Amino acid sequence: MVLQFVMAARIPRLESPFGLDYLLRFHRAMGILAVLMLLAHPILLAWSANRWWLLTRLVVPWPVQLGRLALLALIVTVITAIWRQSLRMEYQRWRRWHGRMVVFILVLAFVHSLVLGIGGRGRGDLAAWPVRAVWIALAACAVGVYVYHRWFHLFYHRKILHEVTHVKQESRDVWTLKFTPVSPGTKRVHVPGQFHYITLLTPNVPPEEHPFSISSSPASADGVTSTIKIAGDFTALIPKIKPGDRAYIRGPFGRFSYLAGTPKRPLVLIAGGVGITPLMSMLRYLRDTRANRPALLVFVNRSQEDIIFREELAAMESLDRPQVRVVHVLSRPSADWQGCRGRLDRSMLAELLGGKVVEKDFYVCGPPTMAEATLRILREMGVPRSSIYSEQFSY
Repeated sequence: MVLQFVMAARIPRLESPFGLDYLLRFHRAMGILAVLMLLAHPILLAWSANRWWLLTRLVVPWPVQLGRLALLALIVTVITAIWRQSLRMEYQRWRRWHGRMVVFILVLAFVHSLVLGIGGRGRGDLAAWPVRAVWIALAACAVGVYVYHRWFHLFYHRKILHEVTHVKQESRDVWTLKFTPVSPGTKRVHVPGQFHYITLLTPNVPPEEHPFSISSSPASADGVTSTIKIAGDFTALIPKIKPGDRAYIRGPFGRFSYLAGTPKRPLVLIAGGVGITPLMSMLRYLRDTRANRPALLVFVNRSQEDIIFREELAAMESLDRPQVRVVHVLSRPSADWQGCRGRLDRSMLAELLGGKVVEKDFYVCGPPTMAEATLRILREMGVPRSSIYSEQFSY
């Protein structure tokens, strides 16, 4: 339970080696494991002590009722976290509810375990003061991490006020926003592939904090950009953003970057739709630094109209450094399309790679279904797990 608070707290020294998306996916998996273990807890307890009334009676001692309530609340919390989109729960409302529920569960579980652990005659597992002190310390640790996440974290990763200096429509449902710090000297340098949290301060747009990938190069001196696809109630308001509007930005976060991989290895970047955003930051940085490194970009979209950054990518192909090759794969192209058609499968990817998958680093970012299928294909082709990097936040 304490580990769950730690995983979601955005602690820089913990987040930096793993990446926030990995920590949040681990947080999700641990939540499911916690439910399974706590479901087994009363069953095993009733079986070992032959006290089946713990499961069958409605009227039980109040500490047991607290345990039941905590378990029920945990089950509901995990279900809503896994199926939030299917339940049509708005993200910010779910996030606030989720934060309150975990505190509620922690309090119930702590009181339940402490009272029953000490035992009526002081003979329980927590009767000894050293053991009880450890238990209390763990609960205090969870509370401390929660306080850090809700308040101190906001100070440590303070929001920097930015101004929207440019708005560009990349396609029918994708927009790029460029942000410039209002106060000179406050820009934070990011690593290509990272993301940040944005709170837009625009009339008729909720002042909610949302994570978006950074699409600009760290070498860009005049601001930072995020490329955003309209995919929900909040992002549907992005077209209302105008130059001159302001926003708070917190970050950057994450370690989804070729700089964290093996130096000088050829890069294979596989993107689906707006998943090109962090990979575009990497390609732009390779270009701006004139890196002597080959990079293959496999860009999957539905149609020609959905391809963003098409002209810029074509211009990169003409450079001698870096050596960039771009392959577009369209699932629903027009009749005159001359490139790859259909879905990206094993045979197509093997052909594009020329059958050579070793001594390369693979970076995958896109919709969950596409990304998971691609990761499975790479593993089937014999690509070492240590050479595969991916990022997805619909955990």
